[in-house]
Amino acid sequence: MRVIAIYQGKFGRRFVEYLQKTAPSSWETVGYEYTSKLPAVIDDPQDILPEDLPTGDLLLYLGQNNKLAELIPEIALQCKVAAVIAPVDNRALLPTGLANQIKRQLDRKGVKTAFPGPFCGLVYDDDMGPLIREFSRCYGKPKLKVRVDGDQIVEVSVLREAPCGNTSYVTERLGGVGVEEAVERAGQLHREHPCMATMNMDREIGDTLLKKAGALLEEALIEALKGSD
Repeated sequence: MRVIAIYQGKFGRRFVEYLQKTAPSSWETVGYEYTSKLPAVIDDPQDILPEDLPTGDLLLYLGQNNKLAELIPEIALQCKVAAVIAPVDNRALLPTGLANQIKRQLDRKGVKTAFPGPFCGLVYDDDMGPLIREFSRCYGKPKLKVRVDGDQIVEVSVLREAPCGNTSYVTERLGGVGVEEAVERAGQLHREHPCMATMNMDREIGDTLLKKAGALLEEALIEALKGSD
């Protein structure tokens, strides 16, 4: 699978570098930093988009500009992808109404879409199509396996992780932590690692997407501890 990651800024670059380092060997992750200035009004997207956009199978949209988000359908078609994942880490940059519009446009072209909010909220779904399903097997909502000895954690294995690397950062530091303190410690460690999700209140979930990202990790650890050996 050839993954095309269109990104802006250091957070997007961090995602790309982590995927390039950790993705299955059968994947190829190609990063493209979008640096062109965007006008306030876009009349013809073809006049704006660079001619050298790479082509592939799956598009990861990691932009930080709501005007660029409007171009996702055109970017997807120019990159010749069959599926798009556009994480919602800040609703102001990719509002639900725009996401729905993008989905309708790409549905008509036969391109599958997913808009997880936050990115580590991506969950496996049979309707996603094979490419997004393949991605979600490795990255998305954290899934863990814990080995304990008495009342201490010995090892935490990552079965599925956040695409930013947060899950691995946290779990690598949980060895030797007491079972009773593990969830609280995981929350503290999660906050140490840079997160793309916004700290602004999200009206749709009634909390911040940053807190939701932390909660997803804590829930994964709680679930793993229930089945620990």
